[in-house]
Amino acid sequence: MKQYLLIISMLVAAVSLFASKPVSIRYTYEYVSNDRSEGLEQAERNAIERAKQKALEEKFGVDVSSIVVSMESEAAHNGQYTTSEDFFSLGGTIARGEWLTTDKEEVVSRQHNGDYWQIRVYVEGSAREKSGSPIDVRYAFVRHAKDKDHCVTYKDGDDLFLHFSSPVDGALCVYLVDAEKNVFCLLPYMSNGKGYQEITANKDYLFFSRGTDPSADELTLTTWQAKEYNVLYLIFSPNRFTKAKDNKGGKNWRDEDLPRQLRYSDFLQWLAKNQTSDEQMQVRTEIITIAGR
Repeated sequence: MKQYLLIISMLVAAVSLFASKPVSIRYTYEYVSNDRSEGLEQAERNAIERAKQKALEEKFGVDVSSIVVSMESEAAHNGQYTTSEDFFSLGGTIARGEWLTTDKEEVVSRQHNGDYWQIRVYVEGSAREKSGSPIDVRYAFVRHAKDKDHCVTYKDGDDLFLHFSSPVDGALCVYLVDAEKNVFCLLPYMSNGKGYQEITANKDYLFFSRGTDPSADELTLTTWQAKEYNVLYLIFSPNRFTKAKDNKGGKNWRDEDLPRQLRYSDFLQWLAKNQTSDEQMQVRTEIITIAGR
């Protein structure tokens, strides 16, 4: 049985008096994939993320503005029908709570029933109820600078760009976690000494393009595998914060320089501490696929 375990010890000196008190959450979830092309690694990632989302929804409820549609499909196996359930919503499911720390992620069981994965997972951590409305930030990770629609599938050698805008001033950081759980700081750029990317309200940004910013770090996604899954973390707050302490990056399999990096456990500890002390901090995650050529 494969287990994903992460223990995070936190000491937070001060938390806003108006911030909701963190509560413990334990949740078991059974994920059934309805995508025949979904691999085991992707299915397990989806199961963990769905478990956290469902735990938040059951603990804190869902905003009434989010209309959740349950799409059911049936497939016959050995004379029996099994139901696969997927969740969609207008603008994304918006839980009234936010996940803060992860103490345990465990794949309890997995089974491949011919065409799809059926995976039971257990998650344990802390969360808190949100207060107020989230800031309406807009973003899209794309392959080409002129693209506007969000992209989650890439090929080895594709570039990566980010369109971003916010209705308020703030600070932004972007990280990438690869298949080996190496964490790379993509934004702020390596030449930035502030430790964060300053954001001006109502300005449209294109990051990782020297055509718009000569100091930009240009990014190319690479993989030596047939298919690799990475996770992009976009972290924004109207309050100033600084990136996690990191180190000079090494080389990739093509002997090319990599961005500054840190351990996954250190990254999550830094993120949990910042989210706990900053109620307005937003974290968006995107799972992307990089296919080998």
